[in-house]
Order: sequence, then structure tokens, then C-alpha cells
Amino acid sequence: MSKGVLEINDCGLRVFDGTNEVIESPGVAIINSREIVTGTAALMRARSHPTQVNHQFWRRLSLESVKSDNPGCRHHADLAFCQLKEIAGLCDLPDEVALAVPGNFTHEQLALLLGVVKESAFNAVALVDSASACISSCAPRGVHLHVELHRHQTLVSRIGVHEQTELDIAETVTDAGLQHFQEAWARIFTDAFIMQCRFDPFHSAEAEQQLYDLLPQWIARAMRQGEVMAELDDRTAKVSLRQLQDASTPILSRVRAMIDNLSDANSVVFVSHRWAEIPGGAQLAERIHLLPHNAVAQAVEKHWQEIHSESGNLRLITNLSAAPATEVAVQVNAAAEAAATHLLHGHRALAAHQPLFVSWLNGKLDITPTPPTHPAATITNHAGRLALRVDAGAKLMLNGETISAPVNLTAGDRIGVADFDGVITAISVDQYGA
Repeated sequence: MSKGVLEINDCGLRVFDGTNEVIESPGVAIINSREIVTGTAALMRARSHPTQVNHQFWRRLSLESVKSDNPGCRHHADLAFCQLKEIAGLCDLPDEVALAVPGNFTHEQLALLLGVVKESAFNAVALVDSASACISSCAPRGVHLHVELHRHQTLVSRIGVHEQTELDIAETVTDAGLQHFQEAWARIFTDAFIMQCRFDPFHSAEAEQQLYDLLPQWIARAMRQGEVMAELDDRTAKVSLRQLQDASTPILSRVRAMIDNLSDANSVVFVSHRWAEIPGGAQLAERIHLLPHNAVAQAVEKHWQEIHSESGNLRLITNLSAAPATEVAVQVNAAAEAAATHLLHGHRALAAHQPLFVSWLNGKLDITPTPPTHPAATITNHAGRLALRVDAGAKLMLNGETISAPVNLTAGDRIGVADFDGVITAISVDQYGA
């Protein structure tokens, strides 16, 4: 009998079979008198049909009426059911699934969710808090935070880790969701097209839709290369990573304020994989750990016997057995007295005002201000803090330890590659007045 997870997050509902992601479906619906379309197909029509779109139904899951002339859409719960039905039709579902839900769902929403799922093709046998599950097997003893990105908000959960993980509080940062980031980035690209090409993508619904469809690719390229040449409707505009970071700053600042308010001095901030796709997301906190994309599925698999319900009466589980303290080895980005300002390579020091790129060729490590053909990592400066982001597949070492998650650099950090010559050292250069 196969076991899996249905993760409820309107950035993308995800189904896992074991620890393998089967499908991701954005929490978006297009409603007209003839049909209800959800998921990716709806997202790709959301900008060209703005009066028909609904992307609030998971956040506002309820029996609240929805204005629609489609008889299949009376309220938000109907749209949730439609999406679950569509997901079930697109993939083979596990025989049993655990529902992983955000910690800010109310009792009424949880009850409604269970009712909707019961009417769907999903066989739910467990109900678990996503944040508690994600850090149950990787957090050291203490009080820690889990930070998850949703479509319209960020959810910051404070969790105590002792013999068990225990959810203390889940606070919402409003106007700090994926959609707010995307709208801020879209303005940057639109301004670039207007200034450089005298072309306004927002004057055409089709061009606006195409811009939003291409945003994830452009953002990923900018984070790898330090800039991106965006192509739209036979026009090209250049946007730098720094511009995108600056556009993200007001949103990130609100999230950081919530983190500072809820964290302790020794708290580790565990962030979901979605933050790796946000410019500046690696700098949400000083002590940060990026979770793998299937963190919730790994946790559910490990705790299956603990969360599985034989009776069918599901209760929300917010307490899970913590991993033995001797087995926990989590890589965190620890704060240091001196922040790094330059990268030293051999006899050359490069100021990290703009993105720098790490690569290796013929057994030698190198760092340059221009993107190489195959960069291994990118170092960016955001609000005076340097962040190292390793490209997929690259095996870099930081202070002698293999690294894959984004980290902030501090003075004295050494970047290298196993069995390769040379090392790049992060240093702090003081500025003195005349």
C-alpha cells in the first residue's frame, strides 16, 4: 500500500508519493459560466482574464459565497474541491495520504478541509502541521522558527524542540506572499521595457500574461548570472539582480521584522525551498537553514506510524517526536562580529558591490565579476550582507564542509572545492576617513 502527502499551500498544492513529488498545482481558479479551471492552466490565463480569476479560495477557505453564474461554484470550498478533483485526474494518487496544513488554519477551516477531502478521491489518514513536521527530524534542542511562503502571505511558526516538537504560535505576515514579490518584479521588468524599448507589456493582456509566465525563468537566470536579458514580443530589456533585490526589500523587511519578534538569540530559522527562488531570500536571518523541497514528505515518511489514524477521525497533530540530539547536525549560517565586504583570491581582493561569480577550470578555482560559462556559485550583496548561492550540481566547500544551501558570508569564511587548488576568503575591509 503506497503512502504519500498532500501539502496544502496555495503557492502550489503538492502531492508526494513517498518522498517523490508527483505534481504541483498553483492555488488559482478561472471561473466562467461554462467551466472551472484550476492549477497551472488557470495561472496561465489569470492575467488575460482578470475578471474570471480567483486565487483567494485556499486562504479564505469557507462557505462564504462567491459571485459566479457557474452552478458548480457557490463558495470557496467548491473551488477547493474542484482543484482536488483536477489534481486527482492528473496523477496516480497514493493509497493513503497525510494532509500537511499551514498552522494558521482555523478549526472551522480544518473541519471544512476534511469535509472537502472526504468527498474527493484522496484517502486521508493523517492531519499534520507542516511546520512542526518539517523541522521534527533536523532541528537541535531549543526554540526555532519555520518560515513558509504562501501566495498572499508569509507564515512564521515558532516551534519548541525538546523530546518532541511543539508548535507554539503561527503568525501571518500579510502582503508578503509570492504574488506580492511577483508584482514587484513585474514592475521592474515593465519599467525596463518602457525605458529601453518604449514598450509597455501592461498595455496588452496577452503581453502581461506572457510577462508573468516568463517571470520565474527570468528571476532564476538573474540569480545565477547577476543580470538577465528579458525577451518579450521580439523586444529585449536588461534587468540586474540588484534591481530585483531592491524591489524585494520592502516585503523581506516585513518578514524579517516578524522573525526578529519571534526568535530567541539561539534560534535557527528554517526556511522552505521556495525562499531559494526569491532574490534576497537567503538573507532573511543570520542563523538560517534552507530545507529541501521534499522536507515535509521526508518527515511524514519518518513519522508515519506516529501520525497515522486507524479510526478515520483525524485530529491536527502539532507535536511530533524530535530526532535524538546526538543525531542532529544542521548547517546554519552563524553570525560573526565582522561582516564580509570583499572576496580575497590569491593576491587579489574584489569588492562585492555587484554580483561575483565562482567557477573552476582545469583544477583551479576562480572568482570574477563577469558570468563564466559554467558558474558554480553566485555571491551577491544585499543591504551590506554577502550571500553565497550554490548552483545546482556544484559541490562547493565552505570552511571545509560541503554546502548546498544559500548562506550569508562573514569575515574569515573560506570557499573551496575538494581536490582543487586555491581558496577564496571572505574578508572585511575597514574604511577610514582622511
